[in-house]
Amino acid sequence: MPKPVSNRCLTGRIDYFIDGHPDFPDRLWGVEHWRMTHHADGHRVMRAYCELHDDPPLIRDVIQCVDADYHPHDSFVRLTSDNRFFGSTWYRFSDHEAEYQGFTAKRGRINDSTTISRAMRGFGSHNLGSDAWLTARYDYSRGTGTQYFEGNLLTSLDHRGATGPEFARSRSGLEYFGIETVTVPAGTFECHHFAIVGTNHNHPPYDYWVTADGDFLYVKGIVTEPYNWSFELMELVVA
Repeated sequence: MPKPVSNRCLTGRIDYFIDGHPDFPDRLWGVEHWRMTHHADGHRVMRAYCELHDDPPLIRDVIQCVDADYHPHDSFVRLTSDNRFFGSTWYRFSDHEAEYQGFTAKRGRINDSTTISRAMRGFGSHNLGSDAWLTARYDYSRGTGTQYFEGNLLTSLDHRGATGPEFARSRSGLEYFGIETVTVPAGTFECHHFAIVGTNHNHPPYDYWVTADGDFLYVKGIVTEPYNWSFELMELVVA
């Protein structure tokens, strides 16, 4: 008989809400379905399907892997914008280098590589699960406060993640407020409360809460004006 697969599996759904938008009287403007597997070697793989229903509508398919220390290992991102192929890119990371190979509708074949540090914050692929995993790189031994990270890599500097996918570089900080109890439709969780601050691409204030159990799962988020977005974990299943 084949040996059983040795991993933990969690699945969930995050709903995206927007306030005061005439096109979304019920506030629901997007959704993220995700599945995370935690493997015996410590690697975690997140598979996320994201729909953004504002104009132009965007679908983002993401597969992202981090090692036991949440350093990025590899990733794949595909964008469908306004019901048309926009681009798809594969990424690979070592301790010292990041590279990608991709193809976009506008630019054709694309590729790049850059020097990185293992101390980097992580890789931003614009699914909310990716935002949550960035907080794993915070040095919790220093307690509350703000830590800044240079040379951050993202697929896009667009606030919807609607360009690329390629390499975009940013500087930003994580402000940590401590552990708080948060209740959302999926349940009640002990969470780390963070805010992304000091960005160099004019991102509005963004607070979010991630589980304090070592998985760093996204539970809740709030982005203020001009977007008036909020995000909540609606379902969570642990296998």
